[in-house]
Amino acid sequence: MDAPARLPPLGMLRVFEAAARLGSFSAAAQELNVTHSAVSHQIRALEEQLGFALFHREGRGVQLTLVGLELAARVNRALCEIGSTVALLRQRANPRRLTVTTMPSFAARWLAPRLGSFLEQEPDIELNIVTTSTVLDFARDGIDIAIRFGFGEAPGQQVELLMRDEMLVVASPQLLGDSPPAVPEDLRDRPLLRSDGEFWRGWFECVGLDWSEPQGGLYFNDSAIVLQAALDGRGFALSRRSLCQQELDAGRLVQVFPQTLPNTRAYWFVSPAGVALTPLAQRFRAWIFEEASRCPPVAEDAGSAARVNVTALERCVH
Repeated sequence: MDAPARLPPLGMLRVFEAAARLGSFSAAAQELNVTHSAVSHQIRALEEQLGFALFHREGRGVQLTLVGLELAARVNRALCEIGSTVALLRQRANPRRLTVTTMPSFAARWLAPRLGSFLEQEPDIELNIVTTSTVLDFARDGIDIAIRFGFGEAPGQQVELLMRDEMLVVASPQLLGDSPPAVPEDLRDRPLLRSDGEFWRGWFECVGLDWSEPQGGLYFNDSAIVLQAALDGRGFALSRRSLCQQELDAGRLVQVFPQTLPNTRAYWFVSPAGVALTPLAQRFRAWIFEEASRCPPVAEDAGSAARVNVTALERCVH
């Protein structure tokens, strides 16, 4: 093998590639899970080593120089080739192992209760479920498949719509007792459970209530814990149907009002672009899409009334 020419640190090249591909230092920082200043520092250090500018700085924006464009294209091809090779070798080393990353709430409330049927089909596999709200890197973190909740924006990745979702108000039968709220206005003095991902303001406006976001009471940073609090009779929860449907079917939770708010975000099946799914990953994909197809349908067009102030629902993903 030929000895490569002297290279800048690969970490710098990786930061540069992300910034060039995304056209933004901030977006690169988010993808790499570092700070904006760290990206800026790495780019400047790389430019100093190379002896030429890679970006034009224009206010808060950046634009690649001509030499930056050429280097970005070549570095992107090289890193994609490395990633494809690593994925192929990893699959060859252990063809019966599959690593899937997804959000903790989705894993606990939707995926885990259904995994039994997949494991019956694949009894000899090693299935590794990595739960995190942070977007992981496929090659760096050894991920085969990701299930994410958002707008389907994953530059450089293969993204497929898995299923849509909607928000509804749920509570335990014990909490409702003999005097359940008859109309949304009856929630005024009731305990409303809150979390990072389920903001009430959008649903209030959807049903015609000019109420601000609730304050006080129980607040959680995880949607699955909110549902557990609802099951324990601690209050009313605004939940995604995907997370609470099994509890509704079992009668452990009740949908309090018929009004629902279609979520502008959706669940997406994400895999590395340019890398063919392994046979095991292909079978997992077929299985999870079949499971998603059995879920209650959600209208793609929420309608103008349901779109009111949905920005509150878009601030956080879990």
